[in-house]
Amino acid sequence: MNIPLLIRDLVILLFVALLVIAIARKLAIPYTLGLVIAGLGLGLLRWLPEVQLTPDFILFVLLPALLFEGAWHSNLQQLRNNWRVIFFLAGPGLLFSVAIIALLLHLLEPLDWPTAFLLAAILSPTDPVAVLGMFRQLHVNERLSSIIEGESLFNDGVAGSLYQSFLLFLVLSNHAHPVSGWHAIGIGVWHFIIDAGGGAAIGAVIAFLISLSLRRVNDSLIEVTATLVTAYGTFWIAQTCQTSGITAVIVAGLLMGNYGRNTSMSQKTSEDVDTFWNVAAFIANAIIFLLIGVEFQPLSHLFTGNERVQTWIVSLFAIAVILIARLFLVSTLTVHKWFRRPGWMQEQNISLLGSQALPYSWQFVVFWSGLHGALSLALVLAIPTVIPMRSTLLVSTYAVVLFTLLVQGFSLRWVLQRVLSPTSKEHLRDLQCMPEQRIIETSEGIDS
Repeated sequence: MNIPLLIRDLVILLFVALLVIAIARKLAIPYTLGLVIAGLGLGLLRWLPEVQLTPDFILFVLLPALLFEGAWHSNLQQLRNNWRVIFFLAGPGLLFSVAIIALLLHLLEPLDWPTAFLLAAILSPTDPVAVLGMFRQLHVNERLSSIIEGESLFNDGVAGSLYQSFLLFLVLSNHAHPVSGWHAIGIGVWHFIIDAGGGAAIGAVIAFLISLSLRRVNDSLIEVTATLVTAYGTFWIAQTCQTSGITAVIVAGLLMGNYGRNTSMSQKTSEDVDTFWNVAAFIANAIIFLLIGVEFQPLSHLFTGNERVQTWIVSLFAIAVILIARLFLVSTLTVHKWFRRPGWMQEQNISLLGSQALPYSWQFVVFWSGLHGALSLALVLAIPTVIPMRSTLLVSTYAVVLFTLLVQGFSLRWVLQRVLSPTSKEHLRDLQCMPEQRIIETSEGIDS
């Protein structure tokens, strides 16, 4: 590796990111979407930097920063208030969605069952960076933001563990050791428990020990560095122990951000840590979303030649399947009795988030906010090259990521303005259900 050229490319990427974020703020669009477009432009101009999206680069360098920053800033009280819907979306709902995606992929493309389930796990994690940025611009209700953020936070860990289980089945099948039936389910459940449970335990222990040790320290530099060590050290230890590094970092970030921050850090130190992780997450996002566009160029040859029709069909099927599965998942929140309570709300067919209603307008926003990004790319790039149909999985994942970022991402502002419009009857009913909160602070806030 040529280090001077690598540094040069990183500096150029960050300079482009600074220009993009300045323009994005002028245009009032999430900077992540602008970065993808800038990356596509760089790819079309044949300017391909030395920095490439490799699985190790995403998993060990970029992903821990993104996961820890998201968990660090998550409000545990808000997650508790909305635990039922977040648990459903990131737990049983995610399993339900994976099953739908795998079934449709198996029937439509068709993919064999192990490959279909593997692709379903890859396409399950959601990336709320662009969504939450838009929410902040439009002053969207905090509860709705916490639901989408909480779903993304926890389904990253669940999807990562499912990915490991399905990849194990696929590898065994390719080595003439197929598993099926109850044996396969038993192996999968055991592997999932070890992967996710072990990662959560490692993250909790490390976060607790670091938090205790910081009680005797009152130095911002030391404490900021300690959070950096926690994020990357937790991920490395969990991966070394063959458990989920993703789950470990999420749990560590949640505990450090809600327990360690309150018991071991002063107000100034807490603000310094916030600033540091905001910058770290911005740099990681800038590199990832720029390179998403750049990396699409080497795949463009798959959209030409003899395989062009098949490639386009596979990509379109993958996009359609993801949207259908997401719609089924969100619709389940309405019909499932666990999210309903007796009385007049049941007559209006409105589902519940804990003790408060989830209006139809919120359901559509949750559906359309299911964007995909860094983790899906990291998982598909980490598939061994010996796996059959790897190129199909790669193209399908890139197609879904680009579609959700460019189509859903750019239309999200219009959707929020229409669906959560203060003049709509739906919005008025929302206000009647929750008089103490507002979906949009002012109509002027939408237009700003």
